[in-house]
Amino acid sequence: MISDMRRVLALGAAVAFVAISGCGGNGGPAPEDVVRESADATQEVRSFHFRFDSEGIPPSTTGLQLLGAEGDALVPDRVRAEVSGTFAGVPLTTELVAISADVWIKDPLEGRWRAIDVGTTPSFLLDPVEGVLGVMRRVSDLRDEGREEIAGVEALKLRGTVAVEDVAPLFAVAPGNGRVEATLWIGADDRILRRVEVRGPVASGEGEEALRAVEISRLDEPVTIEAPEASS
Repeated sequence: MISDMRRVLALGAAVAFVAISGCGGNGGPAPEDVVRESADATQEVRSFHFRFDSEGIPPSTTGLQLLGAEGDALVPDRVRAEVSGTFAGVPLTTELVAISADVWIKDPLEGRWRAIDVGTTPSFLLDPVEGVLGVMRRVSDLRDEGREEIAGVEALKLRGTVAVEDVAPLFAVAPGNGRVEATLWIGADDRILRRVEVRGPVASGEGEEALRAVEISRLDEPVTIEAPEASS
């Protein structure tokens, strides 16, 4: 009787081991497959709401530096958002509209829209090569971090690393050296990217605490983005 019980337990353990081994250890697809599927699924989204946040980024003294933004994006090249950051070193909170290469910001003092020439706008989200999707495709050393809820959506959490030179164009900064940590949250059911975080120094002079995060929601809802009236 004892011998039979041992055989049953041994058989059960063997079956469990085979099942776990055949499923990558967690019963799900390989992280690399998830990212590949997510890049394909996410690029089919035509509009979305987004939020961009950053922490530990040294202020710039030249040009427009975006440290935070929230608004709507219309693929392939239209963005309207409330933004915060600096302009020529001066703290700035205002509205921004970007249509292709044309960018306008609302003068916070006069309330008028002005055309400006800048190196970075929230349009970085939309570029399939140097935008968020391009960064996703370059993340390596991926590992499964389980599941988390993002904006009411159950998401697969994956963590890996990405070369600084691949991330820098996303934020229009001159790259430093090495690799930084990248974390992706991907919809468990639809495989659409919901959030990405890049932690570590992307540009020279940044510390290990530097953090940039983009989160998207409200997928494919109707969005209209036009050039602001009476812009100059």
